[in-house]
Amino acid sequence: MIKKAIGLTLTALLMVTSLAGCGNGKEATASRSGEPVTIRVGTNRALGTVAPYIARTRGIIAAKGLKVDIVDFQDGSTLMEAFASGRLDIAFAGVAPAAIWQGKGVPLKVVASANGGGHVLLTREDTGIKDLSGLKGKKIAEPRTGTVTDTLLRSRILQEEARLDPEKDVQLLPGMAPADMPAALTVAREVDAVITWEPFASRAEREFKGIRVLYDAAAEWRKKKPGPAYYPVNVVVARQSFIDGHPDELKKFLAAYKETVDFINNRPDEANALIARELNLDKEIVASARQRIDYTWQIDIPATLETLEWSRKLGYLQEIPAPGRLFDSSFLPRE
Repeated sequence: MIKKAIGLTLTALLMVTSLAGCGNGKEATASRSGEPVTIRVGTNRALGTVAPYIARTRGIIAAKGLKVDIVDFQDGSTLMEAFASGRLDIAFAGVAPAAIWQGKGVPLKVVASANGGGHVLLTREDTGIKDLSGLKGKKIAEPRTGTVTDTLLRSRILQEEARLDPEKDVQLLPGMAPADMPAALTVAREVDAVITWEPFASRAEREFKGIRVLYDAAAEWRKKKPGPAYYPVNVVVARQSFIDGHPDELKKFLAAYKETVDFINNRPDEANALIARELNLDKEIVASARQRIDYTWQIDIPATLETLEWSRKLGYLQEIPAPGRLFDSSFLPRE
């Protein structure tokens, strides 16, 4: 039923895309005489996709001579729906949804990475759940199906780590907003565990009593893959019509993006203050949350394909796309 519902939604939206056509995308970004191209960038005010706001606030975008319209979305699903219908040129989105949409015919390429890690499986101290095997028969809240979070939970955590069948051994409750999860877990006690991401996990640990981390996905990934690598979560995607029609603008945008990521990584105190202001969070929560995520503009193709394998195993992706079909790193700045 889940796969059928996703398929119907994609089919309907692709019909909208075909009606909109590549022409609308080009008309929306075409420059008037003597004016810079307006690049429509979709993102949301989340920790992993905050870079465009930081770039704008610090004047990095303007310094590159770019005109960028940042379009804010409440969640990744509506963002990708807008991208699929031709209303965006560039989007900061989950790698799994990006690959799924491309597989259904949306012309896009992953042109940069955005962030990795950050997911945390939380439970209550009084549930009696001591390890992942204790999730059997329990209720787990998660976001929408088809997201990176969903594929991580179902494939890597439940199937690979806990050896549980996500369809039979646990009761998954998809569609819950991350902001609502801590209360559902500790106040209403509607669920026994929730899978969320940063900064919601750090904020929940700080504001709600009785919460316990059952599985820190970034920490577990690093145990098996020593080094600074995190599993890819969000990426930067561009419409093929924008890539073909405005290569110089794409290069300038990615140069501004790299400069922003370098600022975030190299000057964390200043960056955390800006991130906290953009996301309306305490700086301490941002600093805590950043222990579980990383920011990077470089594309780790093998690691990204590994995370996409979670989607393939679940049937969201029919096949893992060839690297040349999904990725285009030729517009990224040289180190």
